[in-house]
Amino acid sequence: MLDTDIEGLGPKEAAEYVLAFVTTLKQTEKDIARLDEEIATWTRRVGLAESKGDAGLAAAATARLEEIRAKKAAREAELADLRMKVSILKDKLTRLRMVGARSVDTDLLLAQLELVAGKKDALSESFKDEEAKAKLEELKKKMG
Repeated sequence: MLDTDIEGLGPKEAAEYVLAFVTTLKQTEKDIARLDEEIATWTRRVGLAESKGDAGLAAAATARLEEIRAKKAAREAELADLRMKVSILKDKLTRLRMVGARSVDTDLLLAQLELVAGKKDALSESFKDEEAKAKLEELKKKMG
């Protein structure tokens, strides 16, 4: 099953599923902002170590900075994927809600049924009842 496959869910369950994706998207955005802050902090630390002439400390800070940049790049890739999925899910949820609303429209259902089966002919029904009664009376006369 694909992450974006919500066709088998009801409108409420689908909305909860989409909300979970949106929540994950927002959390990923916050993580990226936090990583940006960490990058700024470690960039300053690299500069400080270099200005003090401590090559070992500068190398360690640079390694840490690159590690954080790699995490950020991975989170940005996840964010792009999540944005695409959330967009797809929102469209599908909108369509699912429209289909759900339409399936309960009794007037539309009646109109479709009349289109396929034709309108009920009350006059024919009345004559069929009368014809049946007449045949029943005829059979009773024959029997009796």
